[in-house]
Amino acid sequence: MKPLRQQNHYEALEVHPDALPLEIRRAYKKAFELYQQDSFASYSFFSEEERKEILSCIEQAYLTLINPESRAAYDRSLIALGLLEEGKRYRDKTHEPITIYDLKKTRVDSRSRVKRSDELKSRAAQNPAIHDILTQDALAGSDLQEVRMNLQVSLEEIAEKTNIRIDILRAIEKGNLDGLPPLVYLKGFLKSYVRYLELDENIIVNAYLKNIGRH
Repeated sequence: MKPLRQQNHYEALEVHPDALPLEIRRAYKKAFELYQQDSFASYSFFSEEERKEILSCIEQAYLTLINPESRAAYDRSLIALGLLEEGKRYRDKTHEPITIYDLKKTRVDSRSRVKRSDELKSRAAQNPAIHDILTQDALAGSDLQEVRMNLQVSLEEIAEKTNIRIDILRAIEKGNLDGLPPLVYLKGFLKSYVRYLELDENIIVNAYLKNIGRH
């Protein structure tokens, strides 16, 4: 087996180049659980530094492949290097013809998402506490937690829907610097967290990172 640093992102997550986003999320979760600090499966085989390097590679692979734009660009680079055949890459079938049954299901799911989005935006607009928090120049993790709770969204729900480990979400809300991932990954996690709450991700992420920079 090639050293991890020499593996491409698909090899690092042990998925095929045509893997669905759901398969990538599952592979990432499985790999992360295997190499995290309290994993007995890897504790005896890798040093702390080796596990950190492995986790870093896994995070980078996941963040690249889970985003459609960055995944497409990455696939093109592999094709250019002769490491991936055009016909074996993942193809988003979102815009392909679908059956009447699937069309009805898509419309129902779409309506549910729109309804949820409208409800969250309405709660935020009608809650003075949320408005006061979001107008601050810098935001602490406790501020994000208060906003989330005012929106009546559980941390478990965010973890399930965004596939971000709940201990990372807790570290974000507690402002636990030791429990936070590297900055490049933290930004991605923050954006997913804020996006799920239907809030302005750029303003909130920048305000949160500004607060962290003070420590």
